[in-house]
Amino acid sequence: MKIREASSQGTACGLRQIQKGQIVIDGAGVRINRVIGSSRLNYIDPFVLLDEIRSVDPKDYIAGFPTHPHRGIETITYMKHGSFRHRDSLGGGGLLTDGCVQWMTAGRGILHSEMPEKTAGELWGYQLWLSLPAKDKMAEPRYQHLSPDMIPVVEENGMNIKVISGEYKGVHGPAKNWLEANYFDVALEKGSVFSFTIDRQMSSFMYVHSGTVSICTLFTETVSEKELVEFQPGTRVELKGISGTSGFLFLASHPNNEPIARGGPFVMNTEEEIEQAFLDYRNGLIG
Repeated sequence: MKIREASSQGTACGLRQIQKGQIVIDGAGVRINRVIGSSRLNYIDPFVLLDEIRSVDPKDYIAGFPTHPHRGIETITYMKHGSFRHRDSLGGGGLLTDGCVQWMTAGRGILHSEMPEKTAGELWGYQLWLSLPAKDKMAEPRYQHLSPDMIPVVEENGMNIKVISGEYKGVHGPAKNWLEANYFDVALEKGSVFSFTIDRQMSSFMYVHSGTVSICTLFTETVSEKELVEFQPGTRVELKGISGTSGFLFLASHPNNEPIARGGPFVMNTEEEIEQAFLDYRNGLIG
């Protein structure tokens, strides 16, 4: 299934589209569910990639992501379960275990690797790319490692909201992001409701990773595991858990409203800038 259009009821609830990802092979041979950044869904400005790795088969993830460059983006890796080792050309790095987040600003250029440290069992994690605005694409790179004890959790009325970035009811996430962004991991018990009003100036979406939720309490539009929902700005949204414990990622940020040019690990504004990034990489000027 490529795109499931929201019903007329869903449209009233602020849905733009409901969509599933696409299976791709990336890195040195890692099997990925590419939710954003594929031919099905290119981007939701400024989000230009969302990858999910979730497998109990080591053959799907053991090859990892050997040293490679980035420019023009922030990359955010969030481990739900398992472990990955990060190393970069600025000396940053660390071991990402259950609940850890790595927030890396590539800026003008950085080299890094992400390799699994486990050889058996489940690996479950996400990588998100945020496209930096043109004026900041050549900023100095930086790296943040966020351990689970640094990430606040709001618990109320059958809900568990992990605030990685941004703010929820006065609770602020620890990430020092270049772009203002909300990044929550939300768990809902059956019958509990997570509600929010989307900023009129923000792009936003959620990705259901567990169970099923209904959108709005007046209608029956449902979203199930591995489906992404893009919301319309400025609408009030209510999400209700309808199957055991449901979980989803919720993300929102201000769009750059600029041209987007892609070239492998680089995201810039023009094809000429992409060509320059590859030239700089070949000449050893990145990292």
